[in-house]
Amino acid sequence: MKSTVITSIIVALCLLIIPFTGLRSGQTVKEAAAGIRFPYSDEAGGFTEDSREVSFRVKTDDGIIELAAEDYLFGVVSAEMSALSPKEALKAQCVAAYSFALYRKASRKEAEYDLTDSYKTDQSYLPAEKLKERWGENYDVYAGNIKAAISEVHGEYLSYGGEPALALYHSLSSGTTNSCKEVFGGDKPYLISVESECDRLSPDYKSVFSLSADELKTKLSSVCNVPAAENIFSEIKTSQTGLVLSLDCGGNTVSGSKIAALLGLPSASFSAEYADGSYTFTCTGRGHGVGMSQYGAEYLAKGGASYKEILNHYYPGTTLKP
Repeated sequence: MKSTVITSIIVALCLLIIPFTGLRSGQTVKEAAAGIRFPYSDEAGGFTEDSREVSFRVKTDDGIIELAAEDYLFGVVSAEMSALSPKEALKAQCVAAYSFALYRKASRKEAEYDLTDSYKTDQSYLPAEKLKERWGENYDVYAGNIKAAISEVHGEYLSYGGEPALALYHSLSSGTTNSCKEVFGGDKPYLISVESECDRLSPDYKSVFSLSADELKTKLSSVCNVPAAENIFSEIKTSQTGLVLSLDCGGNTVSGSKIAALLGLPSASFSAEYADGSYTFTCTGRGHGVGMSQYGAEYLAKGGASYKEILNHYYPGTTLKP
């Protein structure tokens, strides 16, 4: 019932709300450069620690540092989302990021660190000094917004089957989120495809890239060694959401996410057309498209949805704890 209500809110917002164009902390730039992020990891082990007393060992370029949960979340949420986002969206991001961190911590019990500070393997983290450089004279206001959101959901995380949920999130979906199974191959019952129609209103929703046939051949040389030609791609398999699952590239079967990463496309939801010696790629969405859409969360919050409703929509079947 609640999922139906949230879906209705999304549709209504799509019709009524002017697209949000606030600062996104460089998120889409990073995703466009790296393609897919947050690789799926093995099932987490048991988790018994009090979520309010957790600290995290974070691997950075300067070594491993240990951070209290609140300090770690401040660095993550500040790096991953705009400090000008509605509070309920920021709170949803806090819970998702914390759940993700707890999942990683539980699955890396034998490692010397719990997480890295990189979005390529885990989630971004920026220390206060770098945030001060980024935000300048706005630091106190922006930091206050983030810290206020963290304080209101301190210790809360998403659980599934008695363990922290792998709460993946992304910048912008193609209008419907992707399932974890389709993107990463791991089946998570709470990471299924759900509607996020308002993402279509984002100014970043659709992007177009052109490459000459020779440029394409060079970029795909590691997976496709064929002459630059019109029919370099064939047997393209897509999901119902438009995600390219796999395609044939010079006789090799390659995943859509691999192609997106090699070409620097913002997502694996793309189509390709050849004309006059060049390929034109049209992409929708940004990021892997699994879990919570940050843009969708902002729209729901602007329409009055609570962080609990946002989380319930994007992670169906999970339980908010404690």
